[in-house]
Amino acid sequence: MQTDPGKIVDPQELMVFRHLGARLPYNNLLRQYEVRLTRVELQSRISTAMSRAAAAASRRLIDPLVPLTWEFAGFSQHGEDGILDYLCDHVLEPNRFFFEIGAADGIQNNTAWLAFARGYGGVWVDGDPALCAHARLAIEGMMWNVFVIDSFVDLESVAILLKMCPHQQPDVFSLDIDGIDFHIARRVLELGVRPKIWVVEYNSVFGPDRAVSVPYARGFNRWSSDPSGLYYGCSVNGWRRLFSGHGYTFVTVESSGCNAFFIDAAAFPPGFARELRGELFRNNDGDLNGATRPVRDTDGHNVLPLRDWRKQYPCIRMLPVVEIE
Repeated sequence: MQTDPGKIVDPQELMVFRHLGARLPYNNLLRQYEVRLTRVELQSRISTAMSRAAAAASRRLIDPLVPLTWEFAGFSQHGEDGILDYLCDHVLEPNRFFFEIGAADGIQNNTAWLAFARGYGGVWVDGDPALCAHARLAIEGMMWNVFVIDSFVDLESVAILLKMCPHQQPDVFSLDIDGIDFHIARRVLELGVRPKIWVVEYNSVFGPDRAVSVPYARGFNRWSSDPSGLYYGCSVNGWRRLFSGHGYTFVTVESSGCNAFFIDAAAFPPGFARELRGELFRNNDGDLNGATRPVRDTDGHNVLPLRDWRKQYPCIRMLPVVEIE
């Protein structure tokens, strides 16, 4: 059977070949075919992301002072592609290098737009070997300046991983590991790495005012730490405390309430950040967890809960947090 390079591969077709590959004597040949199908699927997803970005970007009415108007999404889950694209356009001395921890499969993350559309080099780090394998397939034969590292990240491994960052001031550093993010970012800064742009995931369940993080625990997993899946990461005000203490300027959170952006104002034109009217906080509109799944009411009907941190926080209020000074 021949595959059409422009066709998105049916996931059930992949499942059939995985099943056959595990049972038939010629499974090596079938696995090679599975890799080919996966590569075609990844290329289709890349094309879709590029088209999605082009359509979304063309609809923007950009206000230089309102960061939410910079948003568009192609590879990113929400509007991160557009915000990073705008910020990168204004970096005074770009080195066109990113470093992303929690890069997933290389197609849905915060820096894939920079890699595929803008030709940036960089490093993708993820602790899932299967996702890393997909990321390698996605860039194979297309780019030679992006490197994929399969590794869990903790305080002991950060310094080793940063040896793959040849710039003391990479243009972009993205961090999204659903756990000990605050502790990793603080360690990066302590090691003297000073990215021009930071994009970090925040946990809106902690609310807009508290400056807190989950305690450091090697191998932290949000789902095993609490069945709700709400106990992870750092509050947006916690991030503001950390980064302001290192001379960074807050830019905005994006409209879906997932990521926050900070810049080293010295890396941008004078006054660039002075008048910005960034969004200070939003509830996370995209996460699926124990507080956002439909529940049955007394009549047996499904009811979708309101996504409001005030309703979600009681699920984790008894769990320990670290206050950020």
